Amino acid sequence: MASRSTSPSGSGKRDGLFTEQSLIYKTIMTPVIFFTFIISLALVDYRYSVKRSQYHAERPSRLPRWLHRIIYRYQPYEYVVVDEKGEPTGQKPSPYYYHRKQQKLMKMEAADAFELRGTVSVALSVLGVISLWGLWRLFSWLWQRVVAG
Repeated sequence: MASRSTSPSGSGKRDGLFTEQSLIYKTIMTPVIFFTFIISLALVDYRYSVKRSQYHAERPSRLPRWLHRIIYRYQPYEYVVVDEKGEPTGQKPSPYYYHRKQQKLMKMEAADAFELRGTVSVALSVLGVISLWGLWRLFSWLWQRVVAG
């Protein structure tokens, strides 16, 4: 089995040949890949937001959920430093703590979004085919009404 040597500079040169995609491929696929990634990232973010809100939810209310959210505005989460007994110490965590946590969270959500991107692209493809079929049926129906009428 022959091994492939890739250029470390990322110039797209493999085994002495350029494997450059066509302009049509770049023009069509770049927005599609970007759009599917953004949608999958939004879905992942929504999923984690729902998990956090369920985890931090207070006891059930008699009010409908939408009304409860309007009346009792949720406060943003804040990290509290506690001692061994679980009592708040009043100290603020280091400023780098928040950034490290956000960086880990961002990497985790991006990895989940990359995993979900294939499913989103299939769903968007199916939705596109259904939309095209619906438009074709609509225009053919309108065309028959105009020609027959």
